[in-house]
Amino acid sequence: MESGISRRAVVGAGIAALGAAPAHTQTSSGQVGVGVIGVGLRSGAHLKALAQLRSESKVTALCDLESARMAKAAANLPAKPEMYTDYRELLKDKNVSAVVIVTPGYLHHEMTLAALRAGKDVMLEKPMALNYREAVDIVRETRKTGRIVCVGMQRRYSKGDTEIRRLVESGAIGPVKFINCEEYRNDWNPQTAKVLDKKTGKMVSWRMLSWAAGSSELEFSIHAFAMVTSIVNSPLIRLAASGGVVHYKERDTRDVSSVLVDFANGVRLNYAFTCFARGGSKLLIIGDNGMIRREGGKLFISKGGGALQPAPFTDESDDGAEVRMYREFFQNVRERKPSPLSPEAALEPSKIAFGADISIRENRIVTAKDFPAV
Repeated sequence: MESGISRRAVVGAGIAALGAAPAHTQTSSGQVGVGVIGVGLRSGAHLKALAQLRSESKVTALCDLESARMAKAAANLPAKPEMYTDYRELLKDKNVSAVVIVTPGYLHHEMTLAALRAGKDVMLEKPMALNYREAVDIVRETRKTGRIVCVGMQRRYSKGDTEIRRLVESGAIGPVKFINCEEYRNDWNPQTAKVLDKKTGKMVSWRMLSWAAGSSELEFSIHAFAMVTSIVNSPLIRLAASGGVVHYKERDTRDVSSVLVDFANGVRLNYAFTCFARGGSKLLIIGDNGMIRREGGKLFISKGGGALQPAPFTDESDDGAEVRMYREFFQNVRERKPSPLSPEAALEPSKIAFGADISIRENRIVTAKDFPAV
Protein backbone atom coordinates (compact mmCIF):
# COMPACT_ATOMS: atom_id res chain seq x y z
CA MET A 1 0.00 0.00 0.00
CA GLU A 2 2.50 2.57 -1.14
CA SER A 3 0.93 5.58 -2.79
CA GLY A 4 0.25 9.25 -2.23
CA ILE A 5 -3.32 8.53 -1.07
CA SER A 6 -3.78 9.14 2.65
CA ARG A 7 -3.56 5.90 4.59
CA ARG A 8 -4.83 7.58 7.75
CA ALA A 9 -8.31 7.44 6.26
CA VAL A 10 -7.86 3.74 5.58
CA VAL A 11 -6.41 2.65 8.91
CA GLY A 12 -7.88 5.20 11.27
CA ALA A 13 -11.21 3.50 11.94
CA GLY A 14 -12.71 0.12 12.59
CA ILE A 15 -9.74 -1.67 14.19
CA ALA A 16 -11.63 -2.55 17.35
CA ALA A 17 -14.62 -3.67 15.31
CA LEU A 18 -12.63 -6.44 13.67
CA GLY A 19 -12.83 -8.65 16.72
CA ALA A 20 -10.78 -11.77 17.33
CA ALA A 21 -11.22 -14.24 14.49
CA PRO A 22 -10.44 -17.93 14.87
CA ALA A 23 -7.01 -19.04 13.71
CA HIS A 24 -7.00 -21.01 10.45
CA THR A 25 -3.46 -22.33 10.55
CA GLN A 26 -3.34 -24.16 7.23
CA THR A 27 -5.05 -24.50 3.85
CA SER A 28 -6.58 -27.81 2.84
CA SER A 29 -3.22 -28.80 1.35
CA GLY A 30 -1.37 -28.12 4.62
CA GLN A 31 0.09 -24.79 3.54
CA VAL A 32 -0.05 -21.63 5.62
CA GLY A 33 -2.53 -19.23 4.01
CA VAL A 34 -0.80 -15.88 3.58
CA GLY A 35 -2.25 -12.42 2.98
CA VAL A 36 0.12 -9.67 1.84
CA ILE A 37 -0.75 -6.08 2.72
CA GLY A 38 1.15 -3.66 0.48
CA VAL A 39 2.48 -4.80 -2.92
CA GLY A 40 4.88 -1.96 -3.65
CA LEU A 41 8.61 -2.10 -4.27
CA ARG A 42 9.68 -3.98 -1.14
CA SER A 43 6.97 -6.63 -1.50
CA GLY A 44 8.89 -8.14 -4.43
CA ALA A 45 11.46 -9.72 -2.12
CA HIS A 46 8.70 -11.14 0.08
CA LEU A 47 6.71 -12.59 -2.81
CA LYS A 48 9.85 -14.07 -4.32
CA ALA A 49 10.70 -15.82 -1.04
CA LEU A 50 7.14 -17.08 -0.66
CA ALA A 51 7.29 -18.45 -4.21
CA GLN A 52 10.28 -20.57 -3.21
CA LEU A 53 8.36 -21.95 -0.24
CA ARG A 54 5.18 -23.01 -2.04
CA SER A 55 5.09 -26.34 -0.26
CA GLU A 56 4.79 -24.47 3.04
CA SER A 57 2.69 -21.46 2.12
CA LYS A 58 0.11 -20.15 -0.31
CA VAL A 59 -0.60 -16.48 -1.01
CA THR A 60 -4.38 -16.42 -0.74
CA ALA A 61 -4.96 -12.65 -0.60
CA LEU A 62 -3.39 -9.32 -1.54
CA CYS A 63 -4.23 -5.80 -0.42
CA ASP A 64 -3.17 -2.44 -1.85
CA LEU A 65 -4.79 0.89 -2.60
CA GLU A 66 -3.75 0.52 -6.25
CA SER A 67 -5.73 -2.24 -7.96
CA ALA A 68 -3.50 -2.29 -11.05
CA ARG A 69 -0.44 -3.00 -8.93
CA MET A 70 -2.29 -5.82 -7.17
CA ALA A 71 -3.32 -7.34 -10.48
CA LYS A 72 0.29 -7.28 -11.66
CA ALA A 73 1.47 -9.03 -8.51
CA ALA A 74 -1.36 -11.56 -8.69
CA ALA A 75 -0.45 -12.48 -12.27
CA ASN A 76 2.85 -13.91 -11.03
CA LEU A 77 1.25 -16.15 -8.40
CA PRO A 78 0.43 -19.84 -9.07
CA ALA A 79 -3.19 -19.36 -7.99
CA LYS A 80 -5.38 -16.27 -8.17
CA PRO A 81 -5.65 -14.60 -4.74
CA GLU A 82 -8.49 -12.54 -3.38
CA MET A 83 -7.74 -8.83 -3.81
CA TYR A 84 -8.74 -6.08 -1.42
CA THR A 85 -8.24 -2.32 -1.30
CA ASP A 86 -9.15 -2.18 2.41
CA TYR A 87 -6.79 -4.18 4.60
CA ARG A 88 -9.54 -4.73 7.17
CA GLU A 89 -11.43 -6.82 4.62
CA LEU A 90 -8.34 -8.97 4.11
CA LEU A 91 -8.17 -9.56 7.88
CA LYS A 92 -11.71 -10.99 7.74
CA ASP A 93 -10.67 -13.54 5.09
CA LYS A 94 -10.82 -17.01 6.66
CA ASN A 95 -8.29 -18.33 4.14
CA VAL A 96 -5.66 -16.00 5.58
CA SER A 97 -3.96 -17.20 8.74
CA ALA A 98 -0.69 -15.25 8.47
CA VAL A 99 -0.43 -11.62 7.40
CA VAL A 100 2.63 -10.01 5.77
CA ILE A 101 2.71 -6.23 6.33
CA VAL A 102 4.88 -4.47 3.73
CA THR A 103 3.66 -0.89 4.06
CA PRO A 104 5.44 2.36 5.00
CA GLY A 105 6.53 2.44 8.64
CA TYR A 106 3.84 4.77 9.94
CA LEU A 107 1.17 2.15 9.19
CA HIS A 108 2.82 -0.73 11.04
CA HIS A 109 1.47 -0.05 14.52
CA GLU A 110 -2.21 0.16 13.62
CA MET A 111 -2.13 -2.66 11.08
CA THR A 112 -0.25 -5.04 13.35
CA LEU A 113 -2.61 -4.49 16.27
CA ALA A 114 -5.56 -5.06 13.96
CA ALA A 115 -4.05 -8.27 12.56
CA LEU A 116 -3.32 -9.65 16.02
CA ARG A 117 -6.84 -8.87 17.22
CA ALA A 118 -8.19 -10.60 14.12
CA GLY A 119 -6.38 -13.79 15.15
CA LYS A 120 -3.60 -13.66 12.53
CA ASP A 121 0.09 -14.45 12.84
CA VAL A 122 2.22 -11.62 11.46
CA MET A 123 5.36 -11.13 9.40
CA LEU A 124 5.99 -7.41 9.91
CA GLU A 125 8.48 -5.39 7.88
CA LYS A 126 10.78 -3.31 10.05
CA PRO A 127 10.52 -0.99 11.81
CA MET A 128 8.12 -2.48 14.32
CA ALA A 129 6.79 1.00 15.18
CA LEU A 130 7.84 4.64 15.00
CA ASN A 131 8.27 5.18 18.75
CA TYR A 132 8.75 3.24 21.96
CA ARG A 133 5.15 3.55 23.12
CA GLU A 134 3.82 2.03 19.91
CA ALA A 135 6.45 -0.72 19.98
CA VAL A 136 5.39 -1.62 23.53
CA ASP A 137 1.76 -1.77 22.35
CA ILE A 138 2.76 -4.47 19.85
CA VAL A 139 4.76 -6.42 22.44
CA ARG A 140 1.82 -6.42 24.83
CA GLU A 141 -0.76 -7.32 22.18
CA THR A 142 1.41 -10.19 20.97
CA ARG A 143 1.59 -11.55 24.51
CA LYS A 144 -2.15 -11.06 25.01
CA THR A 145 -3.22 -12.80 21.80
CA GLY A 146 -0.55 -15.51 21.75
CA ARG A 147 0.06 -14.96 18.03
CA ILE A 148 3.42 -15.48 16.31
CA VAL A 149 5.04 -12.23 15.15
CA CYS A 150 8.31 -11.92 13.25
CA VAL A 151 9.74 -8.42 12.72
CA GLY A 152 11.41 -8.69 9.32
CA MET A 153 14.99 -7.63 9.97
CA GLN A 154 16.10 -10.24 7.46
CA ARG A 155 19.82 -9.53 7.72
CA ARG A 156 19.84 -11.80 10.75
CA TYR A 157 19.52 -14.66 8.25
CA SER A 158 22.25 -13.52 5.87
CA LYS A 159 25.34 -15.70 5.67
CA GLY A 160 27.59 -12.91 6.93
CA ASP A 161 25.60 -12.12 10.07
CA THR A 162 24.99 -15.81 10.75
CA GLU A 163 28.72 -16.56 10.54
CA ILE A 164 29.63 -13.64 12.80
CA ARG A 165 27.20 -14.85 15.47
CA ARG A 166 28.62 -18.36 15.18
CA LEU A 167 32.19 -17.12 15.65
CA VAL A 168 31.29 -14.94 18.62
CA GLU A 169 29.21 -17.65 20.28
CA SER A 170 32.02 -20.18 19.78
CA GLY A 171 34.27 -18.05 21.96
CA ALA A 172 36.83 -17.67 19.16
CA ILE A 173 37.69 -14.09 20.14
CA GLY A 174 36.74 -14.26 23.80
CA PRO A 175 34.12 -12.00 25.42
CA VAL A 176 33.22 -9.08 23.14
CA LYS A 177 34.28 -5.66 24.44
CA PHE A 178 34.01 -3.17 21.55
CA ILE A 179 32.14 -2.99 18.24
CA ASN A 180 32.77 -0.43 15.50
CA CYS A 181 30.33 -0.27 12.58
CA GLU A 182 30.35 2.13 9.62
CA GLU A 183 27.81 2.15 6.81
CA TYR A 184 28.01 4.18 3.61
CA ARG A 185 25.23 4.10 1.04
CA ASN A 186 23.64 6.19 -1.68
CA ASP A 187 20.23 7.77 -1.30
CA TRP A 188 16.97 5.82 -1.02
CA ASN A 189 15.73 3.97 -4.08
CA PRO A 190 14.02 6.55 -6.33
CA GLN A 191 11.20 4.08 -7.00
CA THR A 192 10.12 4.04 -3.38
CA ALA A 193 6.57 5.23 -2.72
CA LYS A 194 5.81 8.91 -2.37
CA VAL A 195 3.62 10.75 0.12
CA LEU A 196 2.65 14.38 0.48
CA ASP A 197 5.16 16.60 2.26
CA LYS A 198 2.87 19.15 3.90
CA LYS A 199 5.72 21.61 4.33
CA THR A 200 6.51 21.87 0.62
CA GLY A 201 3.34 20.56 -1.00
CA LYS A 202 5.45 18.09 -3.00
CA MET A 203 5.23 14.31 -3.28
CA VAL A 204 8.41 12.80 -1.86
CA SER A 205 9.67 9.41 -0.69
CA TRP A 206 8.07 8.52 2.62
CA ARG A 207 11.54 7.64 3.92
CA MET A 208 12.51 11.32 3.74
CA LEU A 209 9.86 12.42 6.25
CA SER A 210 10.13 11.76 9.97
CA TRP A 211 6.34 11.48 10.45
CA ALA A 212 6.28 8.61 7.95
CA ALA A 213 9.62 6.86 8.62
CA GLY A 214 10.44 7.85 12.19
CA SER A 215 14.12 8.40 11.46
CA SER A 216 16.90 7.15 9.20
CA GLU A 217 18.30 5.23 12.17
CA LEU A 218 14.99 3.42 12.51
CA GLU A 219 14.52 2.80 8.79
CA PHE A 220 18.11 2.01 7.77
CA SER A 221 20.41 1.54 10.77
CA ILE A 222 18.04 -0.88 12.52
CA HIS A 223 19.62 -3.80 10.61
CA ALA A 224 23.06 -3.06 12.05
CA PHE A 225 21.60 -2.48 15.50
CA ALA A 226 19.82 -5.84 15.32
CA MET A 227 23.06 -7.62 14.48
CA VAL A 228 24.84 -5.89 17.37
CA THR A 229 22.16 -6.66 19.96
CA SER A 230 22.02 -10.30 18.82
CA ILE A 231 25.68 -10.80 19.77
CA VAL A 232 25.84 -8.45 22.77
CA ASN A 233 22.74 -9.91 24.46
CA SER A 234 22.60 -7.11 27.01
CA PRO A 235 20.36 -4.04 27.32
CA LEU A 236 21.64 -0.53 26.70
CA ILE A 237 22.29 1.64 29.74
CA ARG A 238 23.44 4.86 28.07
CA LEU A 239 23.48 6.38 24.58
CA ALA A 240 24.63 9.59 22.94
CA ALA A 241 24.19 10.53 19.28
CA SER A 242 24.87 13.29 16.78
CA GLY A 243 23.50 13.73 13.28
CA GLY A 244 21.49 15.80 10.88
CA VAL A 245 20.70 16.73 7.31
CA VAL A 246 23.92 18.03 5.77
CA HIS A 247 23.53 17.11 2.10
CA TYR A 248 19.85 16.55 1.19
CA LYS A 249 18.43 19.86 2.43
CA GLU A 250 14.86 19.20 1.32
CA ARG A 251 14.10 16.45 3.86
CA ASP A 252 13.90 15.99 7.60
CA THR A 253 15.24 12.45 8.05
CA ARG A 254 18.97 12.56 8.66
CA ASP A 255 21.59 11.73 6.03
CA VAL A 256 24.45 11.43 8.56
CA SER A 257 24.44 10.00 12.07
CA SER A 258 26.87 8.80 14.75
CA VAL A 259 25.83 6.81 17.81
CA LEU A 260 27.74 5.74 20.93
CA VAL A 261 26.14 3.03 23.09
CA ASP A 262 27.13 1.53 26.45
CA PHE A 263 25.55 -1.85 27.22
CA ALA A 264 24.93 -3.26 30.69
CA ASN A 265 27.57 -5.99 30.26
CA GLY A 266 30.29 -3.44 29.47
CA VAL A 267 30.31 -3.74 25.67
CA ARG A 268 30.65 -0.45 23.76
CA LEU A 269 29.29 0.30 20.28
CA ASN A 270 30.54 3.03 17.96
CA TYR A 271 28.23 3.36 14.94
CA ALA A 272 28.12 5.83 12.02
CA PHE A 273 26.32 6.08 8.67
CA THR A 274 25.97 8.42 5.72
CA CYS A 275 23.37 8.30 2.96
CA PHE A 276 25.19 10.27 0.26
CA ALA A 277 28.41 8.34 -0.30
CA ARG A 278 28.36 4.74 -1.47
CA GLY A 279 31.14 2.73 0.09
CA GLY A 280 29.60 -0.35 1.60
CA SER A 281 30.03 -1.20 5.26
CA LYS A 282 32.85 -1.90 7.69
CA LEU A 283 32.51 -3.87 10.88
CA LEU A 284 35.07 -4.59 13.62
CA ILE A 285 34.28 -6.72 16.67
CA ILE A 286 37.01 -6.80 19.31
CA GLY A 287 37.11 -9.36 22.09
CA ASP A 288 39.52 -10.19 24.90
CA ASN A 289 41.29 -12.75 22.72
CA GLY A 290 41.00 -11.50 19.15
CA MET A 291 38.89 -9.67 16.62
CA ILE A 292 36.48 -10.21 13.72
CA ARG A 293 36.47 -7.87 10.75
CA ARG A 294 34.03 -7.65 7.85
CA GLU A 295 34.60 -5.41 4.86
CA GLY A 296 33.56 -5.62 1.24
CA GLY A 297 31.54 -8.76 1.94
CA LYS A 298 34.64 -10.60 3.19
CA LEU A 299 35.15 -11.89 6.72
CA PHE A 300 38.44 -12.05 8.64
CA ILE A 301 39.40 -13.22 12.12
CA SER A 302 42.40 -12.74 14.37
CA LYS A 303 43.00 -14.87 17.47
CA GLY A 304 45.33 -14.22 20.36
CA GLY A 305 46.92 -11.15 18.83
CA GLY A 306 47.81 -12.89 15.56
CA ALA A 307 47.38 -11.51 12.06
CA LEU A 308 43.95 -11.30 10.46
CA GLN A 309 43.11 -14.42 8.43
CA PRO A 310 40.18 -15.13 6.09
CA ALA A 311 37.30 -16.74 7.96
CA PRO A 312 35.64 -19.39 5.76
CA PHE A 313 31.86 -19.49 5.65
CA THR A 314 30.52 -22.76 7.02
CA ASP A 315 27.09 -22.44 5.37
CA GLU A 316 27.08 -23.58 1.74
CA SER A 317 23.33 -23.32 1.04
CA ASP A 318 22.02 -21.05 -1.72
CA ASP A 319 18.98 -19.81 0.19
CA GLY A 320 18.66 -16.05 0.48
CA ALA A 321 18.04 -14.25 3.77
CA GLU A 322 14.31 -13.78 3.10
CA VAL A 323 13.81 -17.46 2.32
CA ARG A 324 15.57 -18.46 5.54
CA MET A 325 13.53 -15.95 7.51
CA TYR A 326 10.23 -17.24 6.11
CA ARG A 327 11.17 -20.88 6.51
CA GLU A 328 11.79 -20.32 10.22
CA PHE A 329 8.66 -18.18 10.52
CA PHE A 330 6.45 -20.95 9.09
CA GLN A 331 8.10 -23.46 11.40
CA ASN A 332 7.39 -21.15 14.34
CA VAL A 333 3.76 -20.83 13.18
CA ARG A 334 3.34 -24.61 12.97
CA GLU A 335 4.99 -25.22 16.34
CA ARG A 336 3.50 -22.12 18.00
CA LYS A 337 7.00 -21.11 19.03
CA PRO A 338 8.05 -17.43 19.36
CA SER A 339 10.17 -16.09 16.52
CA PRO A 340 13.84 -15.21 17.13
CA LEU A 341 12.75 -11.81 15.78
CA SER A 342 9.74 -11.56 18.09
CA PRO A 343 8.59 -8.09 19.18
CA GLU A 344 10.52 -8.53 22.43
CA ALA A 345 13.71 -9.30 20.49
CA ALA A 346 13.08 -6.47 18.03
CA LEU A 347 12.58 -4.03 20.90
CA GLU A 348 16.30 -4.00 21.81
CA PRO A 349 17.67 -2.70 18.48
CA SER A 350 14.65 -0.41 18.25
CA LYS A 351 15.65 1.21 21.54
CA ILE A 352 18.98 2.21 20.01
CA ALA A 353 17.21 3.80 17.02
CA PHE A 354 14.63 5.52 19.23
CA GLY A 355 17.38 6.63 21.60
CA ALA A 356 19.53 8.06 18.80
CA ASP A 357 16.59 10.12 17.58
CA ILE A 358 15.83 11.41 21.08
CA SER A 359 19.49 12.21 21.77
CA ILE A 360 19.87 14.23 18.57
CA ARG A 361 16.55 16.07 18.77
CA GLU A 362 16.79 16.87 22.49
CA ASN A 363 20.58 17.26 22.66
CA ARG A 364 21.02 14.96 25.64
CA ILE A 365 22.22 11.58 26.81
CA VAL A 366 19.59 8.85 26.70
CA THR A 367 19.53 6.17 29.40
CA ALA A 368 17.62 3.00 30.17
CA LYS A 369 15.16 5.14 32.17
CA ASP A 370 13.87 6.49 28.86
CA PHE A 371 12.55 2.99 28.10
CA PRO A 372 10.39 1.73 30.99
CA ALA A 373 10.16 -2.04 31.32
CA VAL A 374 7.31 -3.67 29.41
